Amino acid sequence: MDIDIYKTLKFLHIVFFTTWMAGLFYLPRLYVYHSQVKKKTAEYKRFITMEVKLLRYIMNPSLILTWIMGILLATQVGSSLWLGLKLICVAGMSGFHMYCAKIRKDFEKGTNQKDERYYRIINEIPTVLFLIVIFLAVFKPYN
Repeated sequence: MDIDIYKTLKFLHIVFFTTWMAGLFYLPRLYVYHSQVKKKTAEYKRFITMEVKLLRYIMNPSLILTWIMGILLATQVGSSLWLGLKLICVAGMSGFHMYCAKIRKDFEKGTNQKDERYYRIINEIPTVLFLIVIFLAVFKPYN
């Protein structure tokens, strides 16, 4: 049986992108609920544990593997305008990921100053970027 490298890379890229996006959708939602909890309570500490595990064991590896598979895929397909636009969006998602990691540290230190409304609003950022990335990947405009 012949192994198709391109399809294998694409499969892995989709898997890791999906797990990364699941985390990007869920983590800000956790922040919505975490911001409603009083500091120094068991519930507050439980949110910290959940956020740490989500970032460390799911989101961070998925981010790294999404980038690796994406770069390897890009070497297979060559450059194009749609791919450049997609990379800009993925870089934006990566920046949002890092911002979420900073927020997690603020909660852990007890220095978070944002309310649940703020987190409800920023929860939409990965959704918008996700839709743009999928549009660009499927329709490949400017190809």
